[in-house]
Amino acid sequence: MDKFYLTNAALYQTLVSKFSPAPAPKSATEATKSPRAGITVSARVRPMLDEDVAAGFPCAVHPRSAQAGVADIHDLYNHPRGRPVLKSSDYEVDKLFTSETTTKEIYDTLVEDLVPFAWSGGIGTLFTYGQTGSGKTFTVTGLQKLVAESLIDGSPNGERQVSLTVIDLAGNSAFDLLNARKPVSILEDSSGVTQLAGATEQPILRGRDQMISLLESAASFRRTESTFRNDASSRSHGICRIRITNPATASDGFLYLIDLAGSEAARDIASHGADRMRETREINMSLSVLKDCIRGKAESDLLSSSSLPTSKQKQPYVPIRQSALTKVLKHVFDPTESRSCKTVVIACLNPSLADVGPSKNTLRYAQMLRVHVPTADKMERDLMGGYRKVRV
Repeated sequence: MDKFYLTNAALYQTLVSKFSPAPAPKSATEATKSPRAGITVSARVRPMLDEDVAAGFPCAVHPRSAQAGVADIHDLYNHPRGRPVLKSSDYEVDKLFTSETTTKEIYDTLVEDLVPFAWSGGIGTLFTYGQTGSGKTFTVTGLQKLVAESLIDGSPNGERQVSLTVIDLAGNSAFDLLNARKPVSILEDSSGVTQLAGATEQPILRGRDQMISLLESAASFRRTESTFRNDASSRSHGICRIRITNPATASDGFLYLIDLAGSEAARDIASHGADRMRETREINMSLSVLKDCIRGKAESDLLSSSSLPTSKQKQPYVPIRQSALTKVLKHVFDPTESRSCKTVVIACLNPSLADVGPSKNTLRYAQMLRVHVPTADKMERDLMGGYRKVRV
């Protein structure tokens, strides 16, 4: 496919230059303006890779300047009876960051508010998701350092105790990245609370530099494999958990910064052996369950905010126990959790035409995480008849 794209690169660029996007449907525009259900779904487009530019691959991801949060992705199809044709798709997220956006700007827009939220006893969660080589780990690593600066060297109100846990989750196996990959058991105690038995919980007593040093050390123990796009692709979910304890009330807030395992292009999967194929299936399964849990929790939150009596509400199913990843994050998704939760998702994209397929898949996944808030009368009609999912 790469050869086809390169052979027809000039034609592709001509067709893209003539492309005129259709206006957004009224329903989509109204949904974008609606308040969100505790989750912000965003996308970040990384700069083109030097190797793709040198090879002659055009850019395939084009954010719309006149419509915030919307991007067009253009693919080229080999028509059996004529010259290749352009196939364009548009995708919408809550926030769309171009290749010129810095990690600090993303932090200020999406993540900064999660720090005082967790400091006050809430549960803030950040996920980065996307194809291997799309900038996931670069993004989450930069955000971790900015969180450390704000949390430790900032000026939050009141005294707190801050501790750090970092684990690597590969399939159903967990490993302590603060203790040279020592195995960790994911258990549920008699109160239904998930415990990471054997995981280090390191108190942060020496300021920001200690926290950043621990995060860098943990990153060196991540599980990686070579792929077509990335010599050190993360083949596991990296979970950084920051616990913030208020000594005055003995209550905990949490901040999770999660680098999800990179999805792979078809050219990577084609060369996999049995072990890598099993690993890929496990990653895909966990991402599917994660999507269902994020949507289920958001829909449950909508129900909780409705004015109808509980007896008339049908609770959405949240499949927390179907994946080790969502078990670890149980109190993020549990509808019975009393603490408030805020979730941020950053879908990372490589804009090259060579990666147009994975980029479309990444944005499809991101769109499925968006739960629109219906109008009050529609919500009541839906609840009276059993809650219906409101999808994009």
